[in-house]
Amino acid sequence: METDAALARLALMTVPVTIIGGFLGAGKTTLLNALLAQDIGPRLAVVVNDFGDLAVDGDLVSAHGGDTVTLANGCICCSMGEDLLLTLTRLVRGDNPPEHILIEASGVADPQPIADMAARHPELELDGVLVLADGELVEETAADQHAGETIRQQLAAADLVILNKCDLLDDYDRNEVHQWLAAQAPGAAIAEARRGDVPAALLLGAGKGSTMSATTVAHGHSHEDTFRAVSFALSVPLDKEAFLLFAAGLPRSVLRAKGIIRLCDHPGRWLFQLVGRRHELTPADGAGSDDRLVFLGTPEMPDEAALRDLL
Repeated sequence: METDAALARLALMTVPVTIIGGFLGAGKTTLLNALLAQDIGPRLAVVVNDFGDLAVDGDLVSAHGGDTVTLANGCICCSMGEDLLLTLTRLVRGDNPPEHILIEASGVADPQPIADMAARHPELELDGVLVLADGELVEETAADQHAGETIRQQLAAADLVILNKCDLLDDYDRNEVHQWLAAQAPGAAIAEARRGDVPAALLLGAGKGSTMSATTVAHGHSHEDTFRAVSFALSVPLDKEAFLLFAAGLPRSVLRAKGIIRLCDHPGRWLFQLVGRRHELTPADGAGSDDRLVFLGTPEMPDEAALRDLL
């Protein structure tokens, strides 16, 4: 009898799901790694969605005690929704199911359909939708004819908005963008952060008691009409100075770029990150085995052949 009661209780248990959204380069993976570095308690599973066909973000997720699953070459809010559903079901029905699932959506994803899926799944419980905003660039990018609608949809879906990269703002600009975000996401709380460093207690449980994320929103667009993704592998080391000139000369239609590369006369492997006009190279030893670059931008962004020529 006791065994039957325990099985009945187990059947009623659901796994909380937290969705991490935000536009290209807002700092989602940085926030995810900062969260994983904290002593959270529950056993986690992480699902990472890369819009391009060569995954990078999944390789950048820090090691943790649970599974990390990468879904690449599409967006889990629309074209890859079935893959996400199958992945989540497999995780919760596995031999060692997680106690909490974190989903890092792609930079062009609308978190709302993902939240709807989690809210409707009988074995999942929507814990909250976190949306990051690049404090320095979000207003400018939201005014772009291609990116603006996506950013506004992301913010509208948030239970908690993370105003990230506050270290790049003075007090006046920080207060101004804070007010702008409050107008875009009137039902959400706003937390300020530097390099995605936010206490786990603030991030997990962000949507408890909220009804915003449980609503259903029609979602019939295709990101391929609004954004272009180009990725390619590299077989040889690159000259550092020439590569930095290449990065500085990329057209503004390139909104985000990232990759793992090798450099001539500089041992090891290097992580390249570009957001807007900002770019940097940092050591990336241990991040996967293949050198590759990924570019995300508007439809005017150069195609693969043109980017290779520039490189």
